[in-house]
This record gives sequence, C-alpha cells and structure tokens, in this order.
Amino acid sequence: MRLLDLDPRWLLKDGQRVGFIFRNPVKKERGWWASCFFKPTPEDVQEQLLDAALGEDTPYQMCNPTAGWKPSVEPPLADFENLSVTPSLDGGPGWWHGFITNGEIVGGI
Repeated sequence: MRLLDLDPRWLLKDGQRVGFIFRNPVKKERGWWASCFFKPTPEDVQEQLLDAALGEDTPYQMCNPTAGWKPSVEPPLADFENLSVTPSLDGGPGWWHGFITNGEIVGGI
C-alpha cells in the first residue's frame, strides 16, 4: 500500500512542516487517522495541530510525545511519494505498527 493512498497531509506549525497525518492503514474504514511528528511534541500541541487539520470530531492517534521520527529527506523538501521515516510507527495493541519506506506502508497490514 502506498502512503499516497492514505490521504497524507502535512502538519504545519508557524509555517514549518513538523509532521504529517495519514489514514490509519488498519482503521481507515472507521475514519481513524495516524500521525507522525519529526521532533518530540507535547500532547497538547499535537492535539491542537491535529484538531486544526482534521476537525475536533475526527478520531486520530497521537504520537509518543517524547519521541520524534527521522524523515529520509528534510521536511521542507520531502514528498509523500518517496518519504521514509524511522524508526517504525507503533500505535500499540490493535493499532497499526509498521514502517513507511520509500512511500510504501510496510508491515502491520
């Protein structure tokens, strides 16, 4: 499955790309979204950015607020067609756990 198939969107703070959201690969039919932040981001800031991007009633999965994921290309130059992030994204039990590698969703589906 391609990341582009999951309606990815950049999350912006002060005009800078700080992360992105995409439809959760295992819960997309239920309307759930997953998120990925490039630097540790407190939960209240994640919530503000996610609510602004999706609306307050849209279900989403936040990231670990003490972690950050490394993109293969610096955020201003990245695109979803070939983006990789490390380490894996792990939503916990019942959620998607896998990798985004060269724009592909790998594992956990």
